[in-house]
This record gives sequence, structure tokens and C-alpha cells, in this order.
Amino acid sequence: MILFFILGATLGSFACCQAWRIHDKDKAKWSHCEKCKYQLKWYDNIPIVSWLMLGGKCRKCRKPIGWAELLSEIGLGVVFVLSFLLWPAEGGLVFADFAEVCKFSLFLVNLVILLVLFVYDAKWKELPVSLMLASMAISVIFLGINVYVSYGMGRNFDLISLVGALVILPGFYYLMYKVSGETWVGGGDWILCLPLALILGNFWLAMFTLFAANIIGSIFSVPLLVKKKGPKTAIPFGPFLILGFLVVFFLQVQILNLVII
Repeated sequence: MILFFILGATLGSFACCQAWRIHDKDKAKWSHCEKCKYQLKWYDNIPIVSWLMLGGKCRKCRKPIGWAELLSEIGLGVVFVLSFLLWPAEGGLVFADFAEVCKFSLFLVNLVILLVLFVYDAKWKELPVSLMLASMAISVIFLGINVYVSYGMGRNFDLISLVGALVILPGFYYLMYKVSGETWVGGGDWILCLPLALILGNFWLAMFTLFAANIIGSIFSVPLLVKKKGPKTAIPFGPFLILGFLVVFFLQVQILNLVII
């Protein structure tokens, strides 16, 4: 668990940095301060530790770094640990077979991409299509292994449930996007739902993700709407979709036990 937390925190730092680089089209080799352009040394880039030792400020200009970096590192570290502990495989991940380990590895890679999307959307209210397509490609491979494992164990893969997941999650947000002319949800939200639905692969899990994302979104958005300009305030929904997806993925065994008799 310690190793997974360190790996997650390191990749969380990388993901947050990539969000800024993609937005700024910055191909620089080394990370730097956004305020004074001070080029960070290796000891400024130690996940969590460097932020805490610097008090969340640049070593040179002493301007605030911001909380995104620290939260990304801690957040992905925790999610990596939860992925290991709550992985939905018989006997847990420790006793899983090679196919399950491959799925787990793909899931971790997808988590890094989802974190980049999370940070990007939260900061600039946009979802880069290239990143969502990368996530979709990984999710298709993840689904392919799921299908292979199901038939290898003599079970039929529930294709109808997968189609239902694709209809209820991406389909719902695509409909909202089209009907509202992109005023209710952004054009990228339904595309983001595609890889999430492919990973879940189940109608009920997709349905619960839909509800979880909207509940989490309401909890965070209502106070913000009251504090700012009211209902016309633009609020990125991608982060809520990702959070809702993670909640449902980690609780999928309990959810399916509730809905499947």
C-alpha cells in the first residue's frame, strides 16, 4: 500500500504538470514556477514533501504555488491504494490471474489520464479531446480483456447491459448537450462518459454513476452558485463525473448485490 501511494503521488504530480503543459502548449523539459518562471530543481519536485517544506510557495519569488499540485498528489496516491484494496476480483488482486493484473494496470494508466482531465476541466472548463480518446482506447482494451475472461470462464458477456450503460451515461449527457445547446453540460462531458461506461460495462453501474455524479455536483455547485452570480455561472462537470465513476467502481460489488436478485 505504501508503494502504491508513492507511485500514485508521483504520477499525480506528473498529471497535474501535464495539464498545465497541454494548456500552455509548453514543451519545456523542466517544470517551472508560473509566476517568475524559476526552473524547479529535483528537490522542488518531491511529491507532497516539497510542497509542505516550501509552505506551498515558490522557492524564489515566494508567490503561492496553489493547492492543485498537493491535492493531485495526495488524491491519486489515495486512489491508487483504494484501487489495490478494493479491486473487484475474486480473492482480491493479490491472488488474481494475469488477465486481472493487466486490467488493473490499464485502470491505473487510465486514472492518470482522468486526473489530467480532472485538473484541466476544473481549471479551464475544457476537456481535451485527445486525452479522452486516449482514455477510450485504454478502456476498449480493458473491456476486451473483460469479454475474454468471461468467455474463458464459460460465461456469456452481458452485451445488453453494456449497450445499456452506453445509452444511459454518454447518451443522457449527449441529449442534454444537444437539447440545451451546450448551456447545461459541455460538449466534452458525453465523450468523457464513453470510456467510463466501457470500464463499468454494466447498465446498473452506469445508472448509479449518473446519480452519484449529479449528487456530488449538487453538493459542490449549489454553494458556489449562491456565492457567485447565480444559475448562469459556468461550472465544469467533468470532475464530478470522474468522482462519481470512482465511487461506483469501488463499490460495484455492493451495488450489484443490491440491484441483482
